[in-house]
Amino acid sequence: MKEVLRLNEISPLVNSVFEDKYVMTKDAKEPVGIMVRSFAMHEYTLPETTLCVARAGAGTNNIPCDKYADQGVVVFNTPGANANAVKELVLAAMLCCGRNYIAGTNWAQGLVDGEKTVAEQVEGGKKQFVGTEIKGKTLGIMGLGAIGRLVADAALALGMDVIGYDPFLTKEAAKTLDERIRVVDNTFDVYALADYITFHVPLTPETKGSINAANISKMKDGVNIINCSRGELANYDDIKAAVASGKVNRYVTDFPCADLLGVKNIITFPHIGASTAEAEDNCAVMAARQMVNYIEKGNIVNSVNYPAIALDSKGAQRVVVLYKDAEGITDKINATLSAFGIVGFICKTKKAYGAALFNLNKKADQTAIDAVKAIEGVTRVLAI
Repeated sequence: MKEVLRLNEISPLVNSVFEDKYVMTKDAKEPVGIMVRSFAMHEYTLPETTLCVARAGAGTNNIPCDKYADQGVVVFNTPGANANAVKELVLAAMLCCGRNYIAGTNWAQGLVDGEKTVAEQVEGGKKQFVGTEIKGKTLGIMGLGAIGRLVADAALALGMDVIGYDPFLTKEAAKTLDERIRVVDNTFDVYALADYITFHVPLTPETKGSINAANISKMKDGVNIINCSRGELANYDDIKAAVASGKVNRYVTDFPCADLLGVKNIITFPHIGASTAEAEDNCAVMAARQMVNYIEKGNIVNSVNYPAIALDSKGAQRVVVLYKDAEGITDKINATLSAFGIVGFICKTKKAYGAALFNLNKKADQTAIDAVKAIEGVTRVLAI
């Protein structure tokens, strides 16, 4: 039975995927795979037996993906598995912006019967919490991936107008969007028209700090900004200044930090976007399936450091080769394995790294496998 190491608590539903072929424990000594959620792996010593790391969630900032690619370790994530949970939090954030529920609730919790009854105090004080409805307002969505699409559909159902921007949206993906969603090719249209703006983009050098004074100045006065994507998308000083001036009505983020705590009209959720039982189950099962698919078949799905690649099984043996992309490297691998009858072959690259799958008519001997491993640039060889 193969070992899987868990570095965080993982839903026991993974056992329905692992069955009796794998055992997942928190102290596995020779794991073929590692399941992780938030555990910081940058300083972690990876066991030599590790073939892959599966992140039960979308973000992989806690994992040294390039370093692991150099070691021939595939890193998976689970995009879309927690999308509904995040969508629901975004809807809650919008309602908090419009209706000022949180301040009103905190005020009501502090009421006590005295000279005036609680009911009398409520009637006298509730005017300070008058809000606005989201129906008929315009929602701008930055990023129309799995989460952005669900948010868009929900907003339409609530009677909002929706405008979206995504520079990576393909023509095929655009055709699947609700026709009522207005997709634009620049950020200015979103900023100029939206009453609410929600961000669903990855943290990259280009997006870091993009919620800043320059971009906020292009937005409508009294705009509401929701960031359930990554805290670092925002310039905190610029956000605080915009909220203080009233340019931004409210800023809601799922990423609390010392700079934002206790600031009026800034609402911080405790990083709970994916914190539902359903999302944790979905992410864990999806991660486990990807891990098993790779270990048993060599297929790579939803990897962040190696290309997506798959091949139907046939022949006597499947050989998986991971490598640093270099001119002629696949020719060398092919030449080494050709004596065993290649009946199926596929290779793909992603940035600096490549993956190749071979179906062989007869099993390659250890000498041939070692010869492939010895090719300069090869990071991992699996004979399945």
